[in-house]
Amino acid sequence: MAAIRSVRVSQEELAREDRDELDLVILVPVLLLVALGVSVVFSASIPMAAVRETEDVYFYLKRELLFAGLGLAAMYGVTRLSMNRVRGSAGLLLAATFALLVAVLIVGVRINGAKSWLRVPGTGLLFQPSEMAKIVLIIVTARYFASFPRGLGGWRRAVPPLAVLGATAALIAAQPDMGTAAVIVMAMFALFHIAGAKLRQLAAAGAAAAPAVAFVVWRNPYQLERILDFIRGVKSPAVADYHLGQSLIALGSGGLTGRGYCGSIEKYFYLPAAITDSILAVMGEELGFIAVFAVLVLFGVIAWRGASIAGRARDRFSGLVAAGVSVMLVSQALLNIAVVTGSLPATGVPLPFVSYGGSSLLFSLIGVGLLLNAARRPPESAVAGEAG
Repeated sequence: MAAIRSVRVSQEELAREDRDELDLVILVPVLLLVALGVSVVFSASIPMAAVRETEDVYFYLKRELLFAGLGLAAMYGVTRLSMNRVRGSAGLLLAATFALLVAVLIVGVRINGAKSWLRVPGTGLLFQPSEMAKIVLIIVTARYFASFPRGLGGWRRAVPPLAVLGATAALIAAQPDMGTAAVIVMAMFALFHIAGAKLRQLAAAGAAAAPAVAFVVWRNPYQLERILDFIRGVKSPAVADYHLGQSLIALGSGGLTGRGYCGSIEKYFYLPAAITDSILAVMGEELGFIAVFAVLVLFGVIAWRGASIAGRARDRFSGLVAAGVSVMLVSQALLNIAVVTGSLPATGVPLPFVSYGGSSLLFSLIGVGLLLNAARRPPESAVAGEAG
């Protein structure tokens, strides 16, 4: 009996060590991106902060540090959760997300033409429900597909997840925020396929959504103009749209090593959205191609490690969550980089961990918490079996 008890204690100790160990191959690149983002946001925000009524040059830095701290705390908290609890809360999280997405259309704050933010009472801060929707959709989708380890099979099983995705994307597009809606649809289609949905099912769903996309573009002509500007710029770089032109000037003038930290010229109101969508252009101008390449490498590591975690996860739900978070973060990063470098039309999508934005940083780090949880969580069924 003593020997059996000793073996059981050893197994419990190993399980505890597995639970307490964080995957540094994911954690270190994320922390480096956050640190790089905070430093570049401070530099890029100096002109904007200087013209505010408060004239506090640290205004944006303070807010970014606040959300970085909240995000890191939330990330750590998520790593301590039971994945069974996360799975069980999927329905409640989805209901709350839909409620917030509807509320933002009614009482939301409009910024740069999009009604995408809710004011947090008594704080002066804004909250963006679409950022929450990215993580919640991953959890809901992983829970649904975990019940079908051999794929969906017929159309009947494919309808629920496609309907949830369509409703979420429609609410976000109605703000209008087509960039975020596009990121969500692109990432979730990839997750659907990884989980077992057939390409013909996804193609049919995309074709069915095409009229709705055309309607949104028709209702918001500036989105069509972005596409036309991009096409004109591809044919003749000399007539590229203003935003793209300034991004390319910033990246080109930075060269290999950049002008030096805080040395950007484009951030002085030449480059639109310098602290959000165009933060990579400011980084390239100040720190050069070396810094931009480092960002690409760090996201590459996250993509590789995320795929590795998803492949060796000890239950299907955790594996699909890991895959979903990895796809969402990396696809958003690639879309932002493609826009800044003129490879795609402007979409208004921030660079995860780097761009200024509290909701984006908070929920990106919560997603990393789920990824870390999937990486180190031992099989709960095995632990329960030992306890029995």
